[in-house]
Amino acid sequence: QPREPPMYCGQDPGMWYSSLVLRVERVENGNQLDGNAKPNCEVLRTSLEEQGLSFEPSVHTRWAFHGTDAIDSVVNNPMQGFQPLASGSRGSSVWGLGTYFARDAKYVSDGGFCPPGRAGTQQMLMCLLMTGMPCLGDPGHKGVLPFRQRPHRYNSSVDSLSN
Repeated sequence: QPREPPMYCGQDPGMWYSSLVLRVERVENGNQLDGNAKPNCEVLRTSLEEQGLSFEPSVHTRWAFHGTDAIDSVVNNPMQGFQPLASGSRGSSVWGLGTYFARDAKYVSDGGFCPPGRAGTQQMLMCLLMTGMPCLGDPGHKGVLPFRQRPHRYNSSVDSLSN
């Protein structure tokens, strides 16, 4: 369990904890990994080191959930699937423009970000994110995050710096 309690209400926790996970699929796109993820990880590592920090996988990366009705697009074409600058069109951009992820799968489910299919089941993605150094999100963030230490910008934004 996370140290910080969730800041949202949703369905009855007893109902959530009685939900069944029907299937978990591991999906990797080798071209995406080699051509994008690994180089981006090296850029992040270098940026952190230039700021006097060491890259720590458990600190600068994290697992998070993403709900979408376009899972096939994200899985089959990750470059087209996550479009941070086009986000916010389905709902509000409370914390600024970007692709939103949640610490808890329950939030994705309760928030309607993964609408139930014909059989009443829901699908969501669990993604390993390179979050780097986060800043507090702001509706004024329009695609470029503020500087942390010039010339280095924050790498992601969050709704709470404590979790």
